[in-house]
This record gives sequence, structure tokens and C-alpha cells, in this order.
Amino acid sequence: MMIRPLKFTAQNFTTIVNQLSIGIHKFDLNRCDERTFYITINVSYANNSTICDLIFLIDRDELFGAISLNDLYENVQRFFSQHFNYQLLYTDEMQLAKLATTHPSFLESIRIYSQKFSKHSISL
Repeated sequence: MMIRPLKFTAQNFTTIVNQLSIGIHKFDLNRCDERTFYITINVSYANNSTICDLIFLIDRDELFGAISLNDLYENVQRFFSQHFNYQLLYTDEMQLAKLATTHPSFLESIRIYSQKFSKHSISL
């Protein structure tokens, strides 16, 4: 039986985040429902970028988000692996999502979402 060792880098994710530019790529209200808010972000480093979907569970006391496990997920993992030799952890994804919530386009998208799905109050 062969055991594959886990690779952990010593690099601090905050150091990586400080080198990134996070933007809103697009927001499609039709992808959302009463419990989930989806938004596509652009993650850039130097002249390289990738997109990924963030998913936020709305029916919580606080707004927590992470990268959606869809067809774009491998691309964002590969982006961090290639440029930073780093494997994203769930806590890193949450940090990226939190950073995206400060973008003015995110705030506008949440406002649009709240108008359609007014059942939940969203606090940022």
C-alpha cells in the first residue's frame, strides 16, 4: 500500500491575497435562489487571471461564502498552484469571498438580490 504525502506550503495566504486583484466578473440573478447567492469573480495576479464562482449561503446570521465546486473550480486551483505553488484551503476560499464582498459591484448585486429575495436580511 502506497501512501501519498500531503503537500503543505509554508507560504501565508494573506501574503498571496495582498498580491491579487479581485473584481466582479458577472452577476446573474437567475442563478440565485432564496438560500444561495452566486456571483462570478475575476482573480488576477500580474498579467494572469482566472474566474470562479462564489456561493454565499444567505440563510445564516452572517454572510459566509466560498468558491463554488463547479466546472470553474479546477481552474482557480490550478491558478494558485501555478503562480504561488499553493493549494487553496476552504478557509482561503472564505477569505477570497470576504474580500469580494467589499467590491462596489458586489454591494450592488446584493442589493438587486435582496429586492427579489427579501425574506433574508443581509448584513455585510
